[in-house]
Amino acid sequence: MKIPSQTKYRKYYKINVNNNETRQLALRYGIFGIKAQENGYLRLAQMERIKTDIIKKLKDKMDIYFNFYPVYSLTTKGTARMGAGKGDIYDWYVPVKKGKIMIEFINSKMTLGEIKKIVKYSSHKWSIKIKVTTIKKNLYEK
Repeated sequence: MKIPSQTKYRKYYKINVNNNETRQLALRYGIFGIKAQENGYLRLAQMERIKTDIIKKLKDKMDIYFNFYPVYSLTTKGTARMGAGKGDIYDWYVPVKKGKIMIEFINSKMTLGEIKKIVKYSSHKWSIKIKVTTIKKNLYEK
């Protein structure tokens, strides 16, 4: 996964993720998706492991759309006295709020049960709780 080449600010304060997501609540492209069940942060290494693990398990049976991208930088500061400034950038992360759709499965050739097995297999690599969601059909369709 790539890090951002340009950001408005080089070093950020840590983003607050105490409230729920308000924007990415519904599936846009796919039929199935992975939804965050709690607030937290995903670091760059975790995102890479999740991507490679899910792609390896799917074996070209469907397309995937990832809704997360590392945006904010984490800094580290060694042992220094006051006034030495903020530390150097050592990692990148994305804040995740409860209810956000993280991954969407497009052009599915698999059933919901098979996708749930794949998500259960990779769920221990996530630092937050997740669940599989499906698109809600109209109640008035016949």
